[in-house]
This record gives sequence, C-alpha cells and structure tokens, in this order.
Amino acid sequence: MDLFDGELGGRDEHQMDAGGGCSWFYVVLIGLVILAIVAVNRFFDFVGNLF
Repeated sequence: MDLFDGELGGRDEHQMDAGGGCSWFYVVLIGLVILAIVAVNRFFDFVGNLF
C-alpha cells in the first residue's frame, strides 16, 4: 500500500514489489477486529460494574 501516492490515479504499474504489499481489505479488517476487542472489553467492564 502506498499511502503517500500524490497522483489521483495511483500507480500505473500493479506488480508486486520485493516486500509484498497490504491491501485496504486487510487494513479495514484489522481495524474492525481491534474495535470488536475494545467493544467486548467495555461490555464486560460494564457488566462487571453492575454486580
């Protein structure tokens, strides 16, 4: 992934470089997993405070 690509159209060459790459799908997936962990943690903290 190139976050600092200044052109509107992005890169013209779509081959993989030597280090591989990371697609936006995995970035969003990791973000959703982190949000789910935080939400579950807050839920159990709230339930624990009730008792």
